[in-house]
Amino acid sequence: MVWTKLVDNISAKLAFFPPTPATYKVVEHPGKCEECKLVIQGETVDLPNLRVFRVNPSAYTNEEGFNCGGGSRSSDNGSIVALHFRYRSSSGLPAPFTLLYSHGNAVDIGQMVFIYRDLSRLLHCDVYGYDYSGYGCSSGIPTVTNTIIDISVAFHHLTTDLGASPHRVILYGQSVGTGPSTALAAKRRDIAGVVLHSPLLSGVRVLKPQIRFWPAWADVYPNHILAPKVRRPVLVLHGTEDEVIHISCGQKLWSLLPDSCKIPPLWAQGYGHQDLEQCPYYLSTLQSFLSSLSKDSHCRVEDGERAAGKG
Repeated sequence: MVWTKLVDNISAKLAFFPPTPATYKVVEHPGKCEECKLVIQGETVDLPNLRVFRVNPSAYTNEEGFNCGGGSRSSDNGSIVALHFRYRSSSGLPAPFTLLYSHGNAVDIGQMVFIYRDLSRLLHCDVYGYDYSGYGCSSGIPTVTNTIIDISVAFHHLTTDLGASPHRVILYGQSVGTGPSTALAAKRRDIAGVVLHSPLLSGVRVLKPQIRFWPAWADVYPNHILAPKVRRPVLVLHGTEDEVIHISCGQKLWSLLPDSCKIPPLWAQGYGHQDLEQCPYYLSTLQSFLSSLSKDSHCRVEDGERAAGKG
């Protein structure tokens, strides 16, 4: 516990850089308890199929072993802010998947909202994004522990209140967001899959990619330890010219995944940390990944429903 607090204190000062001030504001939605309106540069963001929420961590029982409401999160009676885009096809059928998107460092959801919208439209899926503690209008301070609790709260809000089946949730982590995404993926066997975009191998291994040994208690986001525990398909995306997280981190992480979980990765030639999405193969790689999950996830959902029915 002492070491956890020490590492959290260090990580809060060195690892997290939330935009200050936040790039957006939230205004309570009249007559709707949790729902809000998103305001950017004084203008209300009015986008089709967008809902904005203040999510109270204490409203959820954390199945992953983290106490969401008992003081483990560094902000009592706080909340995280989340966005949810629902994709609506011309046939009116619901989207086959939801991306639970954990964004990178130095951004908040005010900067991500149009990226979420575009991903929803282009991938024909729902997208749920949230701000970590201390980012944007989410309360608290950013620490490793808090971000792991935050993604758990977001997952439960998405699957409990918003009705998304866990079998249809794809965890999408970008940069620092691959830490909480991998932590959750290592614990849940019922998700559809995982996307790791410019992933960390671990906090220390970002700073020193060639380091052979470092004690886990003195590290943050030990993805290299958690990756072998993941049991669902994982797609790794990494630019060969990444100037922030060396591509060797993504390559090593992919090699540590169980063989049954390895999806052919995208090593984006000539692209770096900030422009990977501009790679001409980025979108098609994601589309192929979602397509490959469709049959598998459909079978898993049906099996789960049959089992529930027998019980």
